[in-house]
Amino acid sequence: MAYERIVVAAALQRYLDLTPIAIRIRDLGELIATAHNAPIHLMSVDAPVELLPGVETTAEKLERYADPLRARGLEVETELRQGRPSRAIEDYVQEVGADLLIMGSHSKRGPIDVGLGSTASAISRELEATVFLVRPTEIEQQKAHELMIPKYPLVFPYG
Repeated sequence: MAYERIVVAAALQRYLDLTPIAIRIRDLGELIATAHNAPIHLMSVDAPVELLPGVETTAEKLERYADPLRARGLEVETELRQGRPSRAIEDYVQEVGADLLIMGSHSKRGPIDVGLGSTASAISRELEATVFLVRPTEIEQQKAHELMIPKYPLVFPYG
């Protein structure tokens, strides 16, 4: 099967920098996009809150996230959405007509994640695109925890 349009959905909003799992799923998207000569759509979902002044915005992180792919000549689009992550991701996948969605899975960072569930598990089984879930290693989870913006988990719309 040839993939014609790929969406990589990465959690960028809660972190001071790009996390290892976000980089790994972007790189995986690049490999598949290159192999299939397909455009790649990088997206993230943001919560409309300002927690720390002077911290790079999610929009700025998303563009920085795309820069290495553009530098290597890939066709890259970026999209930043607001709202419930699972719904925003599904809507975007359908809007661009993607046939592959790549995202991280089960990156439990604290009790609120466990209690409310993950975005990956909230993605509809009705989504027509293939969903490729990438589980973070323990080291990637630890690094993500270290990069998390203080108090951010308490305000983000999960699922």
